[in-house]
Amino acid sequence: MCELETPAAIAPGPYRVVWNDAVETNDRPAVSRALARHALNLADEVCAHALLMPARAVAEDEDLKRLMLASQKQIILVAGENTPAPAWCSQSPHVAWINVPEVPMTRGAQVKVGVLVALAQGLLSPTQRVVCLSGVDASRSMDACLVLNLETETELFSAADTVLLCSGVSPVVFERVLLLASQLATEGREGRPVGATFIIGDSDAVLAESRPLVLNPFHGYPESERNILDPKVEETIKEFSAIDGAFIIRGDGVVLAAGMQLVPTHSGPQLANGLGTRHATACAMTATCQAVAIVISQSTGTISIFRAGTLVTDIRRPLTGGRLA
Repeated sequence: MCELETPAAIAPGPYRVVWNDAVETNDRPAVSRALARHALNLADEVCAHALLMPARAVAEDEDLKRLMLASQKQIILVAGENTPAPAWCSQSPHVAWINVPEVPMTRGAQVKVGVLVALAQGLLSPTQRVVCLSGVDASRSMDACLVLNLETETELFSAADTVLLCSGVSPVVFERVLLLASQLATEGREGRPVGATFIIGDSDAVLAESRPLVLNPFHGYPESERNILDPKVEETIKEFSAIDGAFIIRGDGVVLAAGMQLVPTHSGPQLANGLGTRHATACAMTATCQAVAIVISQSTGTISIFRAGTLVTDIRRPLTGGRLA
């Protein structure tokens, strides 16, 4: 058994290398390589299960690829949604490739989403420790290292509980709704920002505490033609995102209704300033039903995830643009 002798203060604290104008662009791959090497050593020292890092930093760096392939530690490479795993990843059983929403994210959001998707795919469990690397969005470099103990990290543990333990909600469906919400939060619709609410799971109870604001555009279609796992349905949801009201989605991904007003029988807890009526009703709905709510703020583009009447995590956009690689 691995015995952790590192002081406890190291675990939650981020280690950051901050760029300044004096750092040449050509130096960044070398710094990324050094940071990855130290992160692997750190993972051994703190008994971490895995190293999670952006795939973009490895894509054109042969030295980093060799380092990843030689490691006996679980390596989780995080790539944009449309980026397939390259052939070299199959050369090691310890290298895994996951895809996340290809939208601008802060360093913190990169880590949150990567860990959530890795949890949903069974690459991590809520009892493990993981070393995470991230960097400036859209760059091919890494400049931040974070050690997370998922068992004691309150926010991410709650998010992990949301993904893994919510009865009747498929992790794949949760992942797909999160992807769609990320796209809407970043791109909006027809050049305009949109706010939206997705309620996933416990659909009978949710529908009992909802009422239609418009005629249900999904009524009458076969279930096979209104499952959110179908890319065509994603586009349909984007078209209807401008409609007031929430999307009600069954745990297996079938979209039951759009344009629904949520009328939970009990009010939820007091939310932080900056969260409006959309967030309050979604939060209250998860307090009365066994559902997960994913809410997009129209004003900020922040994505909030609610479960059991609690804000379990939020994912914020960076102040400047960029894309995942």
